[in-house]
Amino acid sequence: MVALGSVVGLASSSQMTKIVATWLPIAMFFTLGYEHLVVNMFVLPTGILLGANVTLMEAMMWNIVPVAIGNMIGAFLLVSVPVWLGFGASVT
Repeated sequence: MVALGSVVGLASSSQMTKIVATWLPIAMFFTLGYEHLVVNMFVLPTGILLGANVTLMEAMMWNIVPVAIGNMIGAFLLVSVPVWLGFGASVT
């Protein structure tokens, strides 16, 4: 949804449409509570500093790496490929 917000914002024509089209999918993503790499890069070290029984290596291997891979696959398969199939190279 974050990648979709970026693409829809780029494809929109007016400034207000760009703002709403970018904000809505990202707000939905946050509201649904999905994992995201940037959020995890803040939340996990904060938890560790506050005494969570997790090492930095565990956080990297069991959260940061899988979420980063999922973000890349999701952005490619669920956003880039459908946009390319629908519009070709005309989105830029």
